[in-house]
Parts: sequence; C-alpha cells; structure tokens
Amino acid sequence: MEETSRKALVITAHVEGIPHIHINENEYDEVICADGGIRAANALKLHPTQYIGDYDSAQQPDVPGLIKLPCKKNMTDSEAAIDLAIEHHCNYITMLGGLGGRFDHTMGNIGMLASFTGKIHHIEILDGWNRVFIADPGTVRVKRNGFKYISIIAYGSSVTGITLRQVKYLLDDYTLSNETTRGVSNEIANDEEEAVITHKTGRLLIIQSNDAD
Repeated sequence: MEETSRKALVITAHVEGIPHIHINENEYDEVICADGGIRAANALKLHPTQYIGDYDSAQQPDVPGLIKLPCKKNMTDSEAAIDLAIEHHCNYITMLGGLGGRFDHTMGNIGMLASFTGKIHHIEILDGWNRVFIADPGTVRVKRNGFKYISIIAYGSSVTGITLRQVKYLLDDYTLSNETTRGVSNEIANDEEEAVITHKTGRLLIIQSNDAD
C-alpha cells in the first residue's frame, strides 16, 4: 500500500440531506465530480478539480480536462471516479452520496467500500444523514462527527471477538452474524467523545447516522 496523505472527495449523482452537509473543500487535494454529481457540487458551492462520467444522467459540462466515459461499461461512474482518485495517489477518499435512491446503486457502493478497504488508508461514504465505512480486524476509534447513532453490521457471514467500549450498549468478545439487528442503533456514551470498537475476525460495516427530517 502506498503511504500518502492525499485526500479526495468524490461527488456522486445522488446525494441525500444536502442542507445538512458541511464540506470544506480545502481539506481535499482532489474534488472529483462523477456525472450527475455536478448538481450536488453546485448546490454545495463546491469547485471540482476533475469531471468524469458518461453523462447519461446530467448535461455534460463544458469544462477543460473532462473525462468522457462510454455508456456501455463494466463499472459505475462513481467507481471510475474512485479509480481516478487512486490514480492521482489519493489514499483517503470520501464518497459524497451514493446512499438512498436506487437500491442497486446503494448496494453496489457498499460493495465498493469492501473492495477498496485495505487497498488504501481509508474510504467512506457520507451524506446528510449517514457516514459509512468498513473496518478490518483490529481497533477503531469513532468520534461523534455530529451523528447521534452508531451501528455495526457484519459484512459477511459473521464477525467474531467484538468488544464495544464508551458506548451506551456494551459488548464483550461477541460474535455478530449478518442475520440479526443486534448491532443497530447504539450511541456513544454521553460522557465520551468517541466509541472504541475492536474485533478479531471478519469485516464490520460501521454506520453513523441521524434521523432524517
């Protein structure tokens, strides 16, 4: 894995909860707009450094350096944008949007998290209601980040050795299957600023969320 601190923001075509999103684009080395993500970029007053897509869901902008993709391809525009970010040596990627709307796209985007987790330092999905990422075995500390709830879901058949600390509902060396809601709707303890999540085997889908308006 290449060690780098370069960060990329990838803006997708479907972004929910835009009024609740606060993005400082100066924190990112690259701001990549995937196809219809141009609408969210405009709404959030973001200034993409790169545009990519087949433009079947938005009018193609007249900007220099745009990468036009064919409509018939084996990946989504969002995945192509993430590949582009990695080609530009970005090792921290935030995908803005990609949840809600078409469920097949949502599931595909979660699959992308699984695909790229471990290949780069960090990748997550963010919108106005949620922050989502996947954790491999080890310990991760999750700050509040403005969210009320924190949930864990087994990505795969089961995750073993789960220990939760500094949260409302504790777990000790627990095995979580993907056929239960046991890990849903926990909260960081009132007197803590972060949750501490440890697990031994498997992959955990970690979701921070707020109730939608």
